[in-house]
Amino acid sequence: MDKRGFGTTGLLVALFFIALFSAVAVPKLWGVWTAMRLEAEAAELAAELMRYRETVMTRMPPHQDFLDVQGEAAPIIELHSDNYKVRKNNRVVLEHRLPDGMALSHVGGLDMSAAHHGDVGFQMTGNATPMTIILQSGKEMRYVIIDRVGRVRVSPTPPEE
Repeated sequence: MDKRGFGTTGLLVALFFIALFSAVAVPKLWGVWTAMRLEAEAAELAAELMRYRETVMTRMPPHQDFLDVQGEAAPIIELHSDNYKVRKNNRVVLEHRLPDGMALSHVGGLDMSAAHHGDVGFQMTGNATPMTIILQSGKEMRYVIIDRVGRVRVSPTPPEE
């Protein structure tokens, strides 16, 4: 028996086990990475929505003496399939593009005819029209849920009606 190195059979067995491990581990790691990316994007959107809600709630109501004066408009958050924008006084102050392969959709939201379908709206009291924003990458989804009292949360499962 020769003791100089590895035999062909030993190398083939080692390569087989490495390939088997890779075939099992790589898809699972890819799924974990996708879920982490979705979670981060959903958390960032939720933080932006909470910041927007706070801005709307802290705006001063117009004083009776100044009703004719055009005040500063509240910001508007527009949702699109691949991005979202924050507009203030018809100017885009923030535009966030989603990473490639990630899509955004929503259920619910504003019913007002003046608003575009897909705008997020809060009242000065902090209340909101209930809405669910869905971030999706492949089969993985995260839900940013806005309830009637204006709370914003991220969930891996859709809200119960």
